[in-house]
Amino acid sequence: MGRIILFLLVPFLSYASVVVPFTWKDGESFLTFLERKKLPLNLFYNLDKEDQKATEDIPFNAHGQFLVNDKKQIEQVLIPVNDELQLHIYRAHSKKYEMHVIPIISETYKEVLYAPLTSIPYDDVLGASGSKKLAAKFTQIFKNKVNLKKQPKEGDAVVMTYERIYRLSRPFSMPEISGAMIILGGEKYALYRHSDGNFYDANGAQIEKFLFKSPMRNARITSGFTKRRYHPVLRRYRAHLGIDYGARPGTPIYATGDGKVSFVGSTRGYGKTIKIRHSGGYMSLYAHLKGYKQKLHSGLSIKQGDVIGYVGSTGLSSGPHLHFGMYSGSTPINPSSVMKKKSEGFSGKELRVFNDIKHKLDRIFIRKLKEKPVAKKWIDFQDIYYVDKDTFKVQAF
Repeated sequence: MGRIILFLLVPFLSYASVVVPFTWKDGESFLTFLERKKLPLNLFYNLDKEDQKATEDIPFNAHGQFLVNDKKQIEQVLIPVNDELQLHIYRAHSKKYEMHVIPIISETYKEVLYAPLTSIPYDDVLGASGSKKLAAKFTQIFKNKVNLKKQPKEGDAVVMTYERIYRLSRPFSMPEISGAMIILGGEKYALYRHSDGNFYDANGAQIEKFLFKSPMRNARITSGFTKRRYHPVLRRYRAHLGIDYGARPGTPIYATGDGKVSFVGSTRGYGKTIKIRHSGGYMSLYAHLKGYKQKLHSGLSIKQGDVIGYVGSTGLSSGPHLHFGMYSGSTPINPSSVMKKKSEGFSGKELRVFNDIKHKLDRIFIRKLKEKPVAKKWIDFQDIYYVDKDTFKVQAF
């Protein structure tokens, strides 16, 4: 991975500029961001309703970039909405700012990690990979299967395969683990990601100890989840980071799982909204509500199936419905992927598919345990770059 990706910015430059990274502030709205950076508010107001709603989905820890010229003027801004689409603000030749939703230019790599165990698995995976996200994800999938506090023995190790997305030459988004094996206390455990996105043990048993249920009873789905879709009529990219359920105003909405209310209030795009944090780093979102259950407040503990609010059409809504979103950390995920539960093992064609996945991963695990490769940590480069207007060479600022 190199720095050449930054040259994509060069055609917009008229003089020397620097690329300055920033992290999206927790709780900040897109309008507040524009106001704080003295960018025109009509960048938001000129968007249609669907694109305005997309600004509500900017993750609180999104890593964006400013391109700033030597007069301290903002030339461009890139703000990821998810791991496939981003907001692109730029100064056009007319010197006026314009904004579009564009695909994120990224590269996906398949990687394998081997880490000998000397302490707790989280620390050893973090030490070998340099990735807190990968260490957290590994801990999450094994926590209900293995006692990760057990003292390791000599020869104990972790092997896992995963995909990692790189954007602007940096790791981007949550790594997607394909399979993982841990030898702890001399005992071996392995988990495999099936084509349905869930993890299963060697016998084909799903390892999740909890599941989420639909937030509505017998409701029809009017719009599904997609991170990136090119609209052929509007000729623009759109994301819909949740599931929409059509229903009459006032229809009860139920908590999808046990958790604690983290937000009750209104936003411009989503209108009256509820957010609930669940175990395993998950968060659920319920938007466009007519109202909330009486005495619902931030910090309140909620049980699965509790009524929390009622269907409405507040915010940027075309009619009464529930927009239901699920997040792993701050990353939007397809709610249907965590609302499925398989109680029995696989059979038939599904069993053959699972066994094929399992056997391929087992071969990788066995080979890496024999090789014991030294992990190559990802090393961050300088945060700020200077682009020379004459030579177009990128230098650390």
